Amino acid sequence: MTHVSRRECLVAGLKNEEINFLVQELRAFLKEEKIAEGYSVNIYKDFVGCCGAAPLGVCIEIEGSDEKIIEDLDQRVYAKIIEICERKGIDYHKCYPVTII
Repeated sequence: MTHVSRRECLVAGLKNEEINFLVQELRAFLKEEKIAEGYSVNIYKDFVGCCGAAPLGVCIEIEGSDEKIIEDLDQRVYAKIIEICERKGIDYHKCYPVTII
């Protein structure tokens, strides 16, 4: 049975191009990581829409059959987000707990 995880990470005060950079860094990180066959990771910008679209941060979705592998991969991506934020001096970041369905 296939499971899908989702984690939202809010990064306050960043411009659209800065969130683009964060997404690119995470995608580059994933290219170097060994991702088990049959698993996929999607990373994209998270937006809020009210009077237009405003970027909030990033979303990470992982799809695969084993919840343990999904959780492990999610933790590695989460650690990379924290590392990038610390390296770039991004003070406010909040990642919600991962949910697996």
